[in-house]
Amino acid sequence: MGSIDLAVIMPHPPILVPEIGKKQLELAKQSSRALAELVKKIKGQQFDTVIVITPHGEVGQASVPIYTSHVFEGSFSMFGLPKPVLNFRGEPDLARQIIKSCDFASSCNTSLLDHGALVPLSFLKPVLNKATILPIAIAYMPLAKLFEFGQSLAKTIKVSDKKVLLVASADMSHRLASNSPNGYSPRGKEFDEQLVQLVKNHDVKGLLNFDQPLADEAGQDALWSIAMLLGSLDGLNVKHQVLSYEGPFGVGYMVAEFET
Repeated sequence: MGSIDLAVIMPHPPILVPEIGKKQLELAKQSSRALAELVKKIKGQQFDTVIVITPHGEVGQASVPIYTSHVFEGSFSMFGLPKPVLNFRGEPDLARQIIKSCDFASSCNTSLLDHGALVPLSFLKPVLNKATILPIAIAYMPLAKLFEFGQSLAKTIKVSDKKVLLVASADMSHRLASNSPNGYSPRGKEFDEQLVQLVKNHDVKGLLNFDQPLADEAGQDALWSIAMLLGSLDGLNVKHQVLSYEGPFGVGYMVAEFET
């Protein structure tokens, strides 16, 4: 019987990759420490598959894209780091079962990883041993529908033989400061504070009913993947904690874990 043994929320700014951020990482110590703590915990466990939910890449509209390739690769060449090229083995059989089990999931055959998947995987790769990966992109659907997808995902994993690490790749508000990618909004901080509190409290109802105008104003890409993660944990007795939150470069970063 398969299971989701650990689920995590990880940010995806390339600047957190040491070879890219370099000295600027001094400004993101909380995130770096939390990610190191997370990696240390993962190193002590054995996973068959890492499912990473990305808000970038082949984002869907009416269906959730499930990546079915046998192999994946990606690099940070767009961010000034062409090497190394990171390579991973896919999990096409499980991917096809996920698609079969959910009537609003669809197949995506790309083998290229976007930075939403690649940043978390770059931290995890040294401790994944022989684990395969299965990327899933978000879809611009109601949060309740994405939660429902997470429930379906968990059921499919349960009837497999896979021990799964589930990663929700998520950046918070992109409007925390005047130098933010989307410009400044005073509501960016408000969004981040509310979302961190919801995650701390494991408040599923609160997240699924999040104030949409506030989310839009904040310029976020976190709610979709987190809703899917929470759906996958529905009904489980979960020990959870937020390991860090900060916004050193005008974008909010949260690291959190959910242990089943």
